[in-house]
Amino acid sequence: MSFFNELKRRNVFKVGVAYLITAWLLVQVADMLLDNMDAPPWVLQAIFVVLLVGLFVTLLVAWAFELTPEGIKKEKDIDRSQSITPQTGRKLNAAIMIILVLALGYFAWDKFMVRPMQETAVVVSDSPADAVAEATLPTDKSLAVLPFDNRSNQEDDEFFTSGIHDDLLTQLAQISSLRVISRTSVVQFKDTSKSIREIAELLGVATILEGGVQRAGNQVRINMQLIDAATDAHLWAQTYDRELTANNVFKIQSEVATAVTEAMRATLSPEEQQRINSVPTENMQALEEYFKGRAELDQRTKPAIESSRLRFEEARQLDPGFALAYAGEAQAIMLLADSGSSYGEIPVTETLELARPLLEKALELAPRDAQVLGVYGLLESNSYNSELALDYFGRSLALNPSSGEVLNWQRMSQYGAGRIKDATETNLRMVEVDPMSMIALYNGVLGMSRLVEHDELTVEMMLERLEGLDKAFGLSARARVEGGRGNIPTAVAHHYRSMELDAGRTSNRDDLSDMLARAGLVDEALLVAPENVDNVSQWSGDWNTAIQLANEELEKEPDSIDALYELFFILMWSGDADSAYPLAARIWERFEQNPSEMSFSPLFMSWVAAKTEHTEQAYLYREAGAKYLQALIEAGLSGLNRYFSEATLAAIDGRDNDAIIAISNYIDRGGRWQMFLKHPVFDRLRNNPGFQAQVSRLADLVTTERGEILVMLCGPQSILTSWQPAPETCEIYQRETATAKS
Repeated sequence: MSFFNELKRRNVFKVGVAYLITAWLLVQVADMLLDNMDAPPWVLQAIFVVLLVGLFVTLLVAWAFELTPEGIKKEKDIDRSQSITPQTGRKLNAAIMIILVLALGYFAWDKFMVRPMQETAVVVSDSPADAVAEATLPTDKSLAVLPFDNRSNQEDDEFFTSGIHDDLLTQLAQISSLRVISRTSVVQFKDTSKSIREIAELLGVATILEGGVQRAGNQVRINMQLIDAATDAHLWAQTYDRELTANNVFKIQSEVATAVTEAMRATLSPEEQQRINSVPTENMQALEEYFKGRAELDQRTKPAIESSRLRFEEARQLDPGFALAYAGEAQAIMLLADSGSSYGEIPVTETLELARPLLEKALELAPRDAQVLGVYGLLESNSYNSELALDYFGRSLALNPSSGEVLNWQRMSQYGAGRIKDATETNLRMVEVDPMSMIALYNGVLGMSRLVEHDELTVEMMLERLEGLDKAFGLSARARVEGGRGNIPTAVAHHYRSMELDAGRTSNRDDLSDMLARAGLVDEALLVAPENVDNVSQWSGDWNTAIQLANEELEKEPDSIDALYELFFILMWSGDADSAYPLAARIWERFEQNPSEMSFSPLFMSWVAAKTEHTEQAYLYREAGAKYLQALIEAGLSGLNRYFSEATLAAIDGRDNDAIIAISNYIDRGGRWQMFLKHPVFDRLRNNPGFQAQVSRLADLVTTERGEILVMLCGPQSILTSWQPAPETCEIYQRETATAKS
């Protein structure tokens, strides 16, 4: 008998067929169960290998053994005349038919029952658009990409999951037909208990993309699902199992971005497709260092930023063509500057020198990358080149309009360039794309509250949202708003409550310190913020101390425009025009091409120039200051800067009544700096009854409000719970209380 016929006689073929059908059914069931259990990819792979080995073992057993009425016996020990293989074959036929029916039943149940019910229009093919053709899609093409779950159960993999999320969000944000919420807002919902619908309502979107990332050894599994927030229906879903390489990571992100776009029936231009298909680096180790660097940079603490700088440096050394690593390192360096808005101690000028060659290299490598363009804009902004910065920010936002970070940088440069109306609009745009960002909400609420016409309900909504995100930060914002309304004691109360909740927030303490100094509570101001001694000395009129500190700062950083400004203002305010004029000339030389950068300062430079008989320069400076003031008015702002500038310009021009009206508006809006009205620019108004009335009104308000503040701090019903006021503060309270009783 031939070998083939012997295989048939011993039912080897039938055993193999039965085994294969059974194995297929087991794999399908295992895949479903393991996916729901978030099992690592290797488990299913291991099952497949075991089943494959089992096939050869089963075929070997079917060849070498036979099932008899007495049990299993070796084939060689059985008399052919007594063999029952024909009966066994018929039983195997029946078994095969039963198993086949079960397999077909499972296939039909999975395809026609489970998927339509649980995953409306779930896409598992290369043509998501076809799969969602009949789905009911949200008409609003708005999307929030929630933080992905780290399903590796390894804390060290959190940075990898975060990096995947950040990159994919950036990819989707580059698609102009989609409105994508910025990362800062969506990270608020990591590990949240809120429902999809609740999250969507808070973020103002119609669709939610969620997923998980799991890596094991050299394998990675990424699950994605797109959800209609209104119905909780799945618009698309997919699982990606790939070898863990940089190319595969970016390829998966590209595939997801394309599939989501098609599922939402949005438009993807060829240029956008090209951008999302790009591979920033093929070096997996460099990519991991970059992901770690981004995660540390986002922490915004000095140690974390310093560590991120080293991560980015390592990433670019591993891959010298990795543009994002150069940009990340440059951003970290600039965040380590010793300026008020940064986190380090490196002189600002040095950070700019270190960052520029890195960004020039990044721009050479990736001239059309949104992040590279944005960070380059930050470099120019920090270099006081606002117009050039705005060009880079505009190019960056054209590629990624949902970047809350770049919008914030753009806002600051717009203010610097005197584009106040544009800056105000950017504030509101920030809140739209980044509705849960504390920075966006903070700047948005301050910007809106300073508009002559603003929506009080919207202001209150943003304040409440801020307080919900961070009570201390929200109270600090509320304090700024109340101060802008002229409610100084209320503002001080909010500041103290904020400080008690978060004593380390420097900006909060500095603002409170300024308010206390203007109220005449110098000791309390220095206790609240000892590092604010330079401002306190100015607010209190201690010009000798202020001049000494400013000179020391300028000696330390001779090229610092901030230090130059500081010394000029103090000398000017003390009435020393002769010493102030050379500094004014240096400032003007720096900003001659873009004088809007100097905001209202040219008005005082004009007074200094006129006082020192530099008539031509006085006119130039006056015109620059007037242009800035006009920008404030056109923007519809009613803040202190506007009325401060209006009063100064009117006094320079000799428009006495206009100056007095502006001073009155300044006081109404919370202006409490008495030294302002002591400035020599108002000397010709000293005998004007209207001016004298405003001086008296301001003095009375400061006295009354100081009394209210003292009661809050030292009275029997003190608002403080943990803060101990300076002894001098309560001595003033006791003294003024005794005077009032007598």
